[in-house]
Amino acid sequence: MKLGIIIPTFQEEKNIGKTISKITKQLDRNNLEYEIIVVDDHSSDETKNIIKALKIKNNKIKFYLNKNKRGFGNSVVMGIEKSNSDYIVIMMADNSDSIEDLMKYYEIMLSNAKLDCVFGDRWIKGTVKNYPIFKKILNRSGNFVISKIFRVKYYDFTNSFKIYKRKSLLKIYPILSNHFSITVELPLKMITRGFEYKVIENSWENREHGISKMKLFNSLITYSIILIYCLIDKYFWNKRYVNNK
Repeated sequence: MKLGIIIPTFQEEKNIGKTISKITKQLDRNNLEYEIIVVDDHSSDETKNIIKALKIKNNKIKFYLNKNKRGFGNSVVMGIEKSNSDYIVIMMADNSDSIEDLMKYYEIMLSNAKLDCVFGDRWIKGTVKNYPIFKKILNRSGNFVISKIFRVKYYDFTNSFKIYKRKSLLKIYPILSNHFSITVELPLKMITRGFEYKVIENSWENREHGISKMKLFNSLITYSIILIYCLIDKYFWNKRYVNNK
C-alpha cells in the first residue's frame, strides 16, 4: 500500500532538507512504496531551490506551488488532491515529527483494514520537548474544550501529524480550512461522520531553526469558525444519516 507524505512549506530553508532526508532514508531502508509531496506557500528564501535539488535526486519527491490563497490548510488540500497514494500523512517541515512514529502509524493502518485513520497524541506520556509555555496553555485548554464539546476522548486535535486513508479523506470534502485549523477540521469530520480511528501516543520536538508560522490571534479566530462549522456539519450529518438508520 502506497504511503503519501504531505509536507507544507513556507520559509523552511534551514529545516526542509534535513526533514526530507530523514524521511527518505527510513522509507527506503524499509523498501516502502511512497511519495513525498511538498507544497510550498511561495517562500522567498531558498526553500524552493532546496526541494528542487532533492527532487532531481529522488523521483519520489514531488514539488508544487500552492495555487490557492496562502495558507497551511490550502497547501494540505492541494497535497491530498495531487497524491495517488493509499494512505496520507501530514508532516511538518521543521523536523518536529518523529520518523519512528510515522512507521508506527503506517504499520497500524496495514494491520487493521477497518481503520480509516490513526491520530497521534503528544501528551499521553509527556513526550513533548521544548514546547513554549504560553502556547502549551492555549493548546491544552483548547483541545480540552474541543473534546468536551464533541464528546470525544481525544485531546490533541491540533496535532497535524496523523495518517488517513486517502479515499476516506475524499469523503469528507469539501474542506473549508485555509490555515492551521485544518488540523481540527479533518479529525473532527472523520469522527463525527463515523469513520474508524485509533489514538496512539506520539512524540514531538520543537524546531531547531526558524520560528513557527502560526499567528496565535488569527488562529484562534479561524479555529473558532471551523469548530462552529464542524458542529453544524455534525448536526446535519446526524439528522440526515444517523437518525434515519
